[in-house]
Amino acid sequence: MYHKLGIMNYPTKKLLLLLCIMLFSAACSGNNPSPSESTKPAFNYSHKLEIGKEILLVEIVSDEKKMQTGLSNREKLDDNNGMLFDFGNKKVVPNFWMKDMLFDIDIIWIADKKIIGITPNVPAPIENLKLKIENLPVYSPPAQVDQVLEVNAGWSEKNKIKVGDEVQLVN
Repeated sequence: MYHKLGIMNYPTKKLLLLLCIMLFSAACSGNNPSPSESTKPAFNYSHKLEIGKEILLVEIVSDEKKMQTGLSNREKLDDNNGMLFDFGNKKVVPNFWMKDMLFDIDIIWIADKKIIGITPNVPAPIENLKLKIENLPVYSPPAQVDQVLEVNAGWSEKNKIKVGDEVQLVN
């Protein structure tokens, strides 16, 4: 129904004004994330990995772009978190480096759900002395692997993780 504002009665004008305010508020609030939420990176540590007698929450990466990035540029990794690189059914001898890493890690090499090697305490490049990319050390497994796990430096020793321990996703 069409009304000119000038001929509306007072209760109708009041109701119309209230509806306009509610619509404006709803449009302004929306579902827009706050600036801190939109800039906060989303890491998906939702998979449980049993390694030895320990349970880790891991982020699984299996596409090449995410594998190349890995944990680079992250400020830290919580104590019982890790990143699991999953090469699927392929057996590979991957090369890992610490490009743009901000903290030290242990690299755990896995084949057929067993640890075949551990490279402990791999250092992040020192900020003031960063090496050119071509001069960064490269870390490789002792044999072909189908998975690689990165955890905080010292985690393997602290949790008595060793070659031969079984590794299994539990969720």
